[in-house]
Amino acid sequence: MIKEIAFTAYPAKDVTGLRKWYEEKLGLTFSGPYEEDGVEKYNEANVGGGYFSILWQGWADRDPGSASGVVFEVDNIEDTIADLRKKGIQAEDPYDTPVCRISSFEDLEGNKVSLHQITVPH
Repeated sequence: MIKEIAFTAYPAKDVTGLRKWYEEKLGLTFSGPYEEDGVEKYNEANVGGGYFSILWQGWADRDPGSASGVVFEVDNIEDTIADLRKKGIQAEDPYDTPVCRISSFEDLEGNKVSLHQITVPH
């Protein structure tokens, strides 16, 4: 059955542009593009042993802006939000749950991205 999550893929109209946005705004490092006819169609960044991927909308069969599942773990959510806001990202104020703090914002193509800071180890 299920062994692990291989990757999560966010749909993009412009994979190159969205990749650059994630590199500049979140500091992700991508492994290198898969191109077709000279156009970047897929790229992935290793994040803590898993992969966050950007996939051309035609392959994803989803519209850009329709993704909302990725939640990146951070050490200090307040500092991360402050840094993102300096870069022009309108991140929500964090809210508390019984075990964590969470904030969300939209990427360049309107996909929802969330930040997570664990407060009670589980």
